[in-house]
Amino acid sequence: MKIMQEKVISAFVQAVVEIGCDIHAIDHLGYVFGDGDLTPAKQRAIVPQLRWIAETYGERDHLMDEIIAYLRSIGRYVEIEQQTGIPDGGNPIRLNRH
Repeated sequence: MKIMQEKVISAFVQAVVEIGCDIHAIDHLGYVFGDGDLTPAKQRAIVPQLRWIAETYGERDHLMDEIIAYLRSIGRYVEIEQQTGIPDGGNPIRLNRH
């Protein structure tokens, strides 16, 4: 399988955006291809395009931190605020990282 190189991260992100997926970093933890606002027909239509992107750019797990950094640098990120205290139900909130 092809392995993505760091120098093509911006092109990869642009390709994902151009097919209608709203790609964002989630804090410093990972990133998602947001397609929840697409119609079911559009979601089905982009599957071949996502497959093409995966085949064209290759395996990218080794670039997770670099992709997250790039997405954050262009403003495509969502911060996760750690919750503290006790919610209305009285049970403390526990955040687990896997």
